[in-house]
Amino acid sequence: MRFALRTLLAAALLSGSFACLAQSATGTLVMEVDKLQSEVPLSKELQELIRTGGVDWGIKGNELVLTVVDTRYLDFDYGFTTRYGYRHALQLPVGTYRITAVSREPRRSYSEQRLLDRATFVNRNVASFTVEAGKTTTLQVAPVIMDEDALNPAVFIPTLFAGVSAPSADAVDGTIPKRKAVTLRDNTSTAWPDYRGPVKFIPR
Repeated sequence: MRFALRTLLAAALLSGSFACLAQSATGTLVMEVDKLQSEVPLSKELQELIRTGGVDWGIKGNELVLTVVDTRYLDFDYGFTTRYGYRHALQLPVGTYRITAVSREPRRSYSEQRLLDRATFVNRNVASFTVEAGKTTTLQVAPVIMDEDALNPAVFIPTLFAGVSAPSADAVDGTIPKRKAVTLRDNTSTAWPDYRGPVKFIPR
């Protein structure tokens, strides 16, 4: 009887150890941002000003957010800026993550609140990726100033194209995944005043 109890206790402890190990398993996410490209001619001064920028992004639960809007309006668990032409790697718990983009139209206004109310929008679930234990997933982002972005020459907001590579046990193999524009407004976009999701910072 005692032997049976000891066996059951050992099995329970071993099962708990495996459960803890599964919960703590992580994989690697690499955020890789291309150098800024432009479809319209830019002055040398403007090129220097814009090309020193980067892509702001963050993690909120199982949601990865790409944003061209000031991050003080967003609520992240972890926030990052990856400069154009650079990459950033971090460990994440295994699981499936959704990608959301927060963007705005290239308008000019003296009121930041008016830009939030009239020009800012959210594209939810534009893509997803899976983090697997011990493997690497790469999110590649290409910032491009397109012709339509230059309609207002005083405001240049790059369009972000994003693509996700399949997880691999080794380092990134250099293959380029299919990318799509994730920061353009369409009929599925949610206006910022109407958005009630978890990444919106609401002061207390």
